[in-house]
Amino acid sequence: MTSKRKIFAYILFVVVFLLFAYLIYNYRVKILKLITPVIFAGIISYLIHPIVLWLEGKKIPRTWSILIIYFLISGILTVLIIFIVPHLINNTKELVNTLPDVAMEFRNNFNDIMKNIKMSKWPPDIKESIFKEINNSTHFIEKMVMDTLKKSLWGIAKTATVAFDLLVAMVIAYYLVKDAKSFRDGSLSLIPRKWRSGVVGCCREINTVLSNFIQGQVLTALIVGAMITTGFFIINLKYPLILGIIAGVLNIIPYFGPVIGSIPAVAVALIDSPLKALWTIITVVVIQQIDNAFISPKIIEGRLGLHPVTTILVVLIGGEFFGIVGMLLAVPVAAVLKVITKRLIEAIV
Repeated sequence: MTSKRKIFAYILFVVVFLLFAYLIYNYRVKILKLITPVIFAGIISYLIHPIVLWLEGKKIPRTWSILIIYFLISGILTVLIIFIVPHLINNTKELVNTLPDVAMEFRNNFNDIMKNIKMSKWPPDIKESIFKEINNSTHFIEKMVMDTLKKSLWGIAKTATVAFDLLVAMVIAYYLVKDAKSFRDGSLSLIPRKWRSGVVGCCREINTVLSNFIQGQVLTALIVGAMITTGFFIINLKYPLILGIIAGVLNIIPYFGPVIGSIPAVAVALIDSPLKALWTIITVVVIQQIDNAFISPKIIEGRLGLHPVTTILVVLIGGEFFGIVGMLLAVPVAAVLKVITKRLIEAIV
């Protein structure tokens, strides 16, 4: 009887999971629009929570702690809007106008390579094979560069929508942090007593995973983004601010993020010269090595418990079904699902 119950539980879990995945995929656009403020609220909550606890330790009530943090954030945003956002908007407009030049530069570079190959003394069949591969590569790289730039710039162009989502998220985050105990107690009251201990343990583990990821990755992205932006200024790359922000944000994506984030910068650098593109690549590679060797190991103390192969696979899956947003969220979602699955199996067995 126990064995049958286990089998039934496994089958039920798989069916529910597949149904859930099916619904998410089919309604992913609408779901993403609805939960975007909630995702932002969760990120804000995890970022300000340690500061709130520190202020509470200084005998400042939680409500006032959150309001003080929000006041400081508003001040920082005001400074950014006054001094940085105008440059960011100008960079974005100029970069949009440069997109046709980026595509043309790629075509010219590949045409030069093909001319050199035609003039070489290589056998005709080898030349033909090389031409075919170069043509395929040219179309692929052009599409990838243009898609990456357009998606990145389109996200920035939707500033009004993002600003509204952030405003709503800050209100939600205020109550999430302020009434955290009430939310916890209210949620536990809906769970049967015999399950509460397991649910609490599972939620604590999920909280640790998300806290490590959000706080660590956001701080790392800020540092890396600032370093890359500074590096782009030093090598005199065009539009360093917007390209540095893109590289910093995409740095959150494990393994693939630094590569994807560097594509727009290298594409823009090629307009000036291949040498500028080489310096851009060197700048990104050096900063990524500094990140891998010193920044990430120091900041991201907690690990998500995912094997590198698993991480790569979930990032690829997230990118395939949900684009850049899917790649950004794939790792924490996979880590949370791993915790839940492990706890469910332990409970069943």
